[in-house]
Amino acid sequence: MRIIVIGGSGRTGILIVEQLVAAGHSVVATIRNPRHMAETVKRGAETIVLDLEKSPLAEFTATMQGADAVVFAAGSAAGEGSALDRIGTRRTVHAAENAGVKRYVAVSALGASTGLSTRSLDEEMKDYYRQKRAAAKFIHASSLDWTILEPGELTDGGGTGKVLLSLEAINEESVPRADVAAVVVALLEEPRSIGKVLQLTRGTRSIAAALKAALG
Repeated sequence: MRIIVIGGSGRTGILIVEQLVAAGHSVVATIRNPRHMAETVKRGAETIVLDLEKSPLAEFTATMQGADAVVFAAGSAAGEGSALDRIGTRRTVHAAENAGVKRYVAVSALGASTGLSTRSLDEEMKDYYRQKRAAAKFIHASSLDWTILEPGELTDGGGTGKVLLSLEAINEESVPRADVAAVVVALLEEPRSIGKVLQLTRGTRSIAAALKAALG
């Protein structure tokens, strides 16, 4: 498949790019900062500089022409406003619809769709969850074959290949970014995940077994 990875140079996005290329897919990574281009190119991805807030929507649409799927792995950096998550989702969903791309997988945050209580969070994190929920509502209302993946606290280092996936709320746990990337790759080839929001943390099952348990 030809797959567009939005936010392809981020700490999770770069692993998604890497694993998609390893799985034999043709990958286009969009990045905001041209200084990060060498990293995505080195991993075998065609790389295009696009800013989720500033680049014309037509440029996103043109990038997505002929693609089979879009993966939204972008996110606001520390100190940035979380509105990027909502704005970026809205713009890339519109671009995918305009380009005729049906499959759309978004990486969000654990509990964003299951009513996670934000009472104990500071204002920055409360806004983060508000923006994630607004983005999810926009995806739900789209015409796309969407899947939303909501991972727990992201950790660096090697993946374990053992996860917990659920359509219901689950306890807050961490999960390696490498395992998030591996789950994204699996979801792209799993039609039963279309129209589903999946919670993801570390667990005891292989990714294939965890998907089977969650989706039936």
